[in-house]
Amino acid sequence: MLMQMSTFFQLWHIVWSSTGMITNSTLLYLALFQTPRIIRTYAVLIMNFAIADFSACLMNLFVEIRMLPGDESLTYLLNGFCQFLGTKPCAIGVSLLIHTLSHQIWCLLISFCYRYYILKSSNILSRRCLATIIFLFYIPSFLQAITYWTNFVDANEILPIAQKYYPNYNFSAETGLLTGIVNLFSPSATYGIIHIVVPITPVYITSFILRRKILKILSLNQRSMSKETKVIHSQLLKALTLQTIMPVFEWTGALDYALLQSGVLTCSLYQYLCFALVIITPTLSPLTYLLFVRPYRNYLRIKILRQDVSVNFKAHDSTITKGRTSNIYTTNAG
Repeated sequence: MLMQMSTFFQLWHIVWSSTGMITNSTLLYLALFQTPRIIRTYAVLIMNFAIADFSACLMNLFVEIRMLPGDESLTYLLNGFCQFLGTKPCAIGVSLLIHTLSHQIWCLLISFCYRYYILKSSNILSRRCLATIIFLFYIPSFLQAITYWTNFVDANEILPIAQKYYPNYNFSAETGLLTGIVNLFSPSATYGIIHIVVPITPVYITSFILRRKILKILSLNQRSMSKETKVIHSQLLKALTLQTIMPVFEWTGALDYALLQSGVLTCSLYQYLCFALVIITPTLSPLTYLLFVRPYRNYLRIKILRQDVSVNFKAHDSTITKGRTSNIYTTNAG
């Protein structure tokens, strides 16, 4: 039964990660080469999302994590390609994966804040300014990436600890690479775990609050919108709904880890489930843009489905923000 579960989740990681790499590569190409001038500023955020999500899928395929927490330790069983390279590459891969996931959370916050700012302010941020904001928010994740992996130890050091907490588990039958963290209370290990687990809930709540405020602003100005703008407005509502749902997988994965670490959950299914849930978000996230950013959607319809689509990249509505000129595509770009 355990072997069947292991095989299932290996296939799960391969399918979701590979699909995510394809969708994010497609999004990155469209953002780089098919973005009309009208949404080039927001394209900076789209490219940031695409790169972070692609990296998460790539690293997930590289490591394929199963976690076995102890009271003060954390054992990793890694079934990805990294197992053929040794402990250090696997440790770096896990660290990079976790840092991309934490950066995704900050990306979501930046995205909703930007939409709300565009609707409320007459000042349009430059691409350089937006890139600077992204960089500043990336610094905590970068610190996590360069420090978390230093806590990992070899199998012969973590194995006695793992056997203490899981005496009935046959580690010799495991085909993946065994590694882990002996002391979760070291500064870099504690920082890494807190940074991936704690921000999810407040950012998730903030996203819902900003979504509500954005929809309220759009609803107040709906009567003055043209027919074209109302169509885009409808697409924006769907995009906002989809994007606020996405983090639920990461939130559930973080909750799963917290319950495992506290000893509330002990079943092997939940040891696999944490990162199996987390990888869903970076795989599906690009669909928010591929389906609801009209220039991208129309390009795919023309090139892939060979449909005859009349694309109009010049839709404007200067009344959407109470007299202030605002590009509706900017608010619909995510």
